[in-house]
Amino acid sequence: MEFNFQFFVFLVFMSIVSFAVAFLAYGLVLRYLGKEGPLSSIAQVVFVPGCIVLYDFMIITSQEYRYVVGSIPIGIIGAILLYYRLVLGENFGTEKLSPTELANATQEEERSKKYSRKSQKIHEARKKRGKE
Repeated sequence: MEFNFQFFVFLVFMSIVSFAVAFLAYGLVLRYLGKEGPLSSIAQVVFVPGCIVLYDFMIITSQEYRYVVGSIPIGIIGAILLYYRLVLGENFGTEKLSPTELANATQEEERSKKYSRKSQKIHEARKKRGKE
């Protein structure tokens, strides 16, 4: 049984291209139809997989240009990243808080705000009595 390396590379390439097409199609649905709503949910279920299948079919049928045709969505994502980095000035390497860390920080603030100053003084006085 012979291992066909070219077929393996093509399958990996198709997986990456399918992910890129899904990313772009989902971004278009969110941009123009929003996150919620009946039309948006239908488009997320029908439009995104439809784009993936049609673009994969287009890559398979374009014989010697399949790698050129397949690299178009990857190039578009690269252009979007460059636009955000160079034009909008986003720095992807900075240490920003993740959404989970932001949620935990707001929960910490809410916990600290639960007690009034009088309650905090009483609590601190009880701690001091316990230490002595």
